[in-house]
Amino acid sequence: MIDEKIKESIGPCGLCCETCFAHVDGDIRKYSIKLKEKLGNFNINAKRFETLMDDPIFKKYAEFKEMLDYFASENCKGCRNEQCKLFKDCGVRGCHQEKQIDFCYQCDQFPCDKTNFDPGLYKGWVIINEIIQKKGIEEYYEKARTRPRYA
Repeated sequence: MIDEKIKESIGPCGLCCETCFAHVDGDIRKYSIKLKEKLGNFNINAKRFETLMDDPIFKKYAEFKEMLDYFASENCKGCRNEQCKLFKDCGVRGCHQEKQIDFCYQCDQFPCDKTNFDPGLYKGWVIINEIIQKKGIEEYYEKARTRPRYA
């Protein structure tokens, strides 16, 4: 029996939802909120620093803040709770619900062409599911939840 915390954290595809930038309880969101708090009204100072330091990088602060605001916004609760907000055409969630399996590797058709993933994500999906199958979900989860998602 798979621990419910692990099932909530690891999507049916094998990706760790917690490490996604869109996850409501993820570190990226948490640290983005903290950085926003620490920066305060830095936008006022960004204009000043552009002149004082003669550094044009501060002209980009508005774009940086927009991205930071996006990362800090509450988004996704994980693929087992709602349709993925990043991969709107993801075929995994519906398939896993239909077949009543926890992870793709458990399917007799794995690997298949129903994911709708791009080639890079598809390759990672196959590798992840092979790791879960070989080492077990608990060992995979312990590593997946602490390593950078976008390495």
